Amino acid sequence: MNNLEFPTVTADEIRAIEARAHELRAEAMASFLRSLGRGVASLPGKLAALISRPRHA
Repeated sequence: MNNLEFPTVTADEIRAIEARAHELRAEAMASFLRSLGRGVASLPGKLAALISRPRHA
């Protein structure tokens, strides 16, 4: 039951896989930075809302 067969991959296929991986990493990093920017941009509004809330007894 140790019959493992690995597909042969050419150098061009490896380069294509690496290029796609690079694209996916770049997209993930861009998405992370966008969400981080949105979070930082929303902080002043959240702090202002926290301070300006009416205080209840």
